Amino acid sequence: MGSCTDFVAAVANPVKIHYKDRFRFAPFSIIVDPDRVRGLLLNEQETGFPEEVSYLFSKQLEEADLIVLNKVDLIEEKERDRLLKALSDRFSGKEYLALSAKQEEGIEKWLGILLSGRPGANTVLRQIDYDRYAAAEAVLGWLNAAVRLRSPSLFDAADLLRSLAHTLKKSFSQKKAQVGHLKFVVTGGGKSMWGNLTSLESEPSISAHSIGKINKGSLIINARVRIEPPELEAAVRKALKIVSKELAVKYRVDDLQCFSPAYPEPPHIIRETVGAEESQDAK
Repeated sequence: MGSCTDFVAAVANPVKIHYKDRFRFAPFSIIVDPDRVRGLLLNEQETGFPEEVSYLFSKQLEEADLIVLNKVDLIEEKERDRLLKALSDRFSGKEYLALSAKQEEGIEKWLGILLSGRPGANTVLRQIDYDRYAAAEAVLGWLNAAVRLRSPSLFDAADLLRSLAHTLKKSFSQKKAQVGHLKFVVTGGGKSMWGNLTSLESEPSISAHSIGKINKGSLIINARVRIEPPELEAAVRKALKIVSKELAVKYRVDDLQCFSPAYPEPPHIIRETVGAEESQDAK
């Protein structure tokens, strides 16, 4: 789950005006998974997040050009259609697409839309409560880390991702710290693979294409968790220690940043609709 919104007014419109035809925005996509729709939009299941997070989620969908329902391989076709209808009823006038990133179903169609040349980032949020937006961001600890991996013997990259995700899931479950997202990327031998966890109620997902066994590589960790930053950092460092011992892998943390974001104060806010014609006229 991402935690930013008001992208069109704060980023896209200033770029369209100040840089004119040097940049073109593709249709602005917001990717959602079924559990987020059921929990944060339809209120059909407990999420562990406060109302402000539901508000942020709704605003993200409101400014999309294209809403992409991902992970449809995990639900029945009838449920897919129900969720797409619920989204279209709530956010009319948008384009919708269902896909499975893991199974690579619908990816080509999505890329075709992005590369079609159609102008994007056209929906400006006319109303947004920045106090509620800031409160939604503030409940999440943010963590970004870069880790070096090395072992005297080969280890399976998929095993490392799976073990790390399960270890952190267990830790956050014990702390009742709801997960916005946990994302991991392991790179070794010129190849990469990913793992992610999007809630305590789901199982970790690992990319279908494994890079196999490696003896050195790098690990990127990106986390948004409803927990205080010091606790989040401690949990990640402890998980790295547990998993490295379990798989006999040495690690070194090259960079780690953990914080709660400050109140959002974009330097430029342009709420007028700025499309291709308007940006050309601004020359």
